[in-house]
Amino acid sequence: MAELSESVEEHLLSYEDPAPPHSKLITTTRLVVKWVLEIAMGLIFAAWLTLVFIFPVEPVNESIIAWLVATSSPTYGFTGSTFFLFSGPILVITFLAIARLIVMGSREEELLLKNKSAKHPRLRLWTFPVLVNGPFGVVSAAEFIGICLVFVYVLWAISAYTLEDISIASLFSLPPLEE
Repeated sequence: MAELSESVEEHLLSYEDPAPPHSKLITTTRLVVKWVLEIAMGLIFAAWLTLVFIFPVEPVNESIIAWLVATSSPTYGFTGSTFFLFSGPILVITFLAIARLIVMGSREEELLLKNKSAKHPRLRLWTFPVLVNGPFGVVSAAEFIGICLVFVYVLWAISAYTLEDISIASLFSLPPLEE
């Protein structure tokens, strides 16, 4: 029994590095499938982001609401259609990312990239610090771009809805102010 427990510990807690993957294991078809999945995820994300950004525009808002009313089912209603419209692309991206991980094998790709030497130094947005002493701590360039995009979107949405409200308010006649 003691021999069995030692062999189990030896296999479970191995301190040896796994063998590096052979380059031939990652075939061109796997790389093509990986690129196709990544491009599909990028296009779906760009389309979803575009939808979110142009949603405050009145013609787009009216057409989306008309589509949501037409597709709302008795079970989930308008809320279910809205939830599906705005979260559906993220769910599709999730399933495509799972397929990408299955196709490539995350450990295999990690070992291949670790063994591959860099030819030229590169600027990586997700590790390049932009703000060091700020309210958010250390902020990388990618995070800073995201913060700026959210800020611009909020300003744009507020201005779009304000202009829409002003145009609606101009349709009503208001009595003059008397002192």
